[in-house]
Formats: sequence, C-alpha cells, structure tokens
Amino acid sequence: MIKKLNISGMNKILILHAFAKAEQEIKKRGVLKPSLTQMATELSAFIEEKENFILGERSLRDYRGDALKLNDDESDISIKQIAVINGLCQYLGFHNYQEFFQNKNSKRIEPQPDMIKSKPNYSQVVKLFIAASTIVFIAFLIYKYSHRQRWMVWQKDHYVEVNFDAKKYGVRNLKLYKEDRVLSFNKVKVSCDTIFFNNDNSVRFWYGKNKNKEIEYFTDLGLHPETGKTLKPITDYMINKYVCID
Repeated sequence: MIKKLNISGMNKILILHAFAKAEQEIKKRGVLKPSLTQMATELSAFIEEKENFILGERSLRDYRGDALKLNDDESDISIKQIAVINGLCQYLGFHNYQEFFQNKNSKRIEPQPDMIKSKPNYSQVVKLFIAASTIVFIAFLIYKYSHRQRWMVWQKDHYVEVNFDAKKYGVRNLKLYKEDRVLSFNKVKVSCDTIFFNNDNSVRFWYGKNKNKEIEYFTDLGLHPETGKTLKPITDYMINKYVCID
C-alpha cells in the first residue's frame, strides 16, 4: 500500500517551488512569459523521465491551484502519488522527500514571492495610490494650462489678452487669441511723411472703414476689429486722395 506523505504544509511548498523553478528554466530558453501549461508540461516530462510515471500537466496545475488557495502555513494539499513527490524533489535538486523536508528552512527552498500568495501591504498600496493620483493630477493641470483656450479683445488701437468674461466684454467682442494680432496688429495715424512701402515696394499699412465710415490704418493685414471686413493694402491712390491732402 502506498503511503501518502503530507507533513506540515510541505506538499504545498514543494509544488509551488517546482513551478517557480520551471518558470525560470523555461525563461532561460528564451520564453519571456511562460504559461502555466508550459511549466506543468516541463514538470510532467521530468517526472516521467526520472520516475517512469505519467501525470498529466492538468493534474499538476490543479495541485498548484489548490496550494495557492491555502493561506496558513499548516494547511497542505494531498499529493497522492509518491512518484510525483519524488520527481518534484529531484527537480528541485534533492535526492528524495526526506532531504527536501530536512532542508525546508534552507536558502535552497526559500519561498518564491511570485508563486506564493502573500497578504498585501495595504499601507504601501495606499502610498502608491496617492503618489500615482498626485502625478496624474499634476499632469492634468499642466495639460489643461498648456491647452486652455486663450482670448483677446480690441482696446482702442490694439488687441490685449483677457480671460473669458462675456459679461464684462460681451461675447461678440471676445476673439480667439492670436499671438501675431497682439504683437504686431495696431491701428495707427499716418501722414504724408509716413513711409508706406518697403524697399521692395511691399506695403507697410492696410486700411478699412470703421462703423462711422471713417478710414483707419493698420500695421498688418487682417480684418477690421470693429466691422470684421477685410482690410485692403495701401495704394498711391489712397495716399494721395485721403492722406496727402493739399
């Protein structure tokens, strides 16, 4: 009659460490993330070779699953086949189960954190959660600030950037912020002494009529700030007729 070996949680430790070693051995062969089936198949083949006993990979995975369900040190699983126990011991580098048992506290069978369930460190989890939340919040603020909508309004003879305030400025007066409008678009007064053209004969001023039908002059092309109509480039005709008046 075959006697079952089941001593103070040792079968649980045996199966978990066997799977842990199988995982490492398979990784050495170039498999980055070995599956449980691959690990169990590795162990099944070893047992068959060393003990001349066939145990399917599914049974080995079931043993592992049962072991992971046990939380206390004294609880254990029942491995019914002595050949399987001996084969697993040999896979871990021991001659037999007795040698494995005697060395249970040695470094050779030090528990593998990735194979044995452990109680979560909740304080550490909370710290990590707070740190992650803080990083996400800061990233959100940076994103929101860098992508926030900017606005500008026309004030007398130039554009200025303002916060969106429909009550203060009026919705129709608020325009989407454009840096070139703020920096280089201005309404100016001109005279006959004004230099209207660059050396290459390109214009330096544009004109358009305001709501009172008065001609106004601007330093860049674009739309009239009040009427929204497209400004026109200055010409000699307009200069002679409306600027250099005798």
